[in-house]
Amino acid sequence: MLTYHSVKPREFYYPLHVNNPMILPLDTFYAQMRYLYENGFSTVTSDQLIDFLFHDGKLPENPVVLTFDDGYLDNALFVAPILRQFGFTAMQFLITANIQESTQQMTVYPTQFMSYAEISDTLDVFEFGSHTHAMHRFVEGVPMMVSESAEAIKADLLRSFEAPLTFTTGFVYPFGRYSPQAMRALTEAGVLFAFTVEEGYLHQNTNPLLIPRFSVNGGAEIWTMERFSGVVRGVR
Repeated sequence: MLTYHSVKPREFYYPLHVNNPMILPLDTFYAQMRYLYENGFSTVTSDQLIDFLFHDGKLPENPVVLTFDDGYLDNALFVAPILRQFGFTAMQFLITANIQESTQQMTVYPTQFMSYAEISDTLDVFEFGSHTHAMHRFVEGVPMMVSESAEAIKADLLRSFEAPLTFTTGFVYPFGRYSPQAMRALTEAGVLFAFTVEEGYLHQNTNPLLIPRFSVNGGAEIWTMERFSGVVRGVR
């Protein structure tokens, strides 16, 4: 399980974003995808993941789950073509309140989000799930997935389902933070699996609402290819 956020080419990455661990240089991402392709890895869809977790289904050989959080415009412009090149797919989790009505011009700053047009144009490589409608926030220093009631979280989640998502069975906790009331809300809304940011590997006995992921960092903590290959091969 790998998670990415923003991925930017050199002209949008340097020098402003070089220390941001949530932003990865595009050439680094390309090298990682090429490694997966050349070493026979297969990406996993939401349906395959559900089949594995709930029905003892088999995953493809050398499986890897690619997830992207937040729905950044650069994912549509620069990540999607690379996924197409290598025949990969990924799960993209949208903050649906941030979906833009019209396409924006790419700029260095501030960070921009996909429009409905970009979502439509990338359905061949991205499945779209929820990262909340408007609860990707802190309130008085506490993530809303922790501070809000199950009823409020469920209402926000159902609001996110009104967006053009391709699956409503999966979710990503904002900031990786969760609570008993958040898990209850997800269950009541019909969500079957959810991702944290705790590092670890998926097994059939993994709690499907607490699936770990490895965050592929940029910035000062940018992954080396040795680190990347170790993680995807299961030796970290």
